[in-house]
Amino acid sequence: MDPMNRAKELIERQIPDAIVEVSDLTGTRDHVSLLVASDVFKGKNLLEQHRMVMDILKEEFSQELHAVQIKTMTKEKRMNS
Repeated sequence: MDPMNRAKELIERQIPDAIVEVSDLTGTRDHVSLLVASDVFKGKNLLEQHRMVMDILKEEFSQELHAVQIKTMTKEKRMNS
């Protein structure tokens, strides 16, 4: 499976209410940008939110992804932006 689709699938499996958008930053499919919106991030600071996402991805993609840009937010914030 394509690493970008796999990343989306893993996040959605671990954070069931997540809205996940994955973009290829360089055309090589190993530098990706992730936008993850979920209510599970409520009350968590940015570092905690990013750690949650990286913990989901780290084992699966330790060799496949060279760089990951993460943007996290609550669903409410996504609706208002």
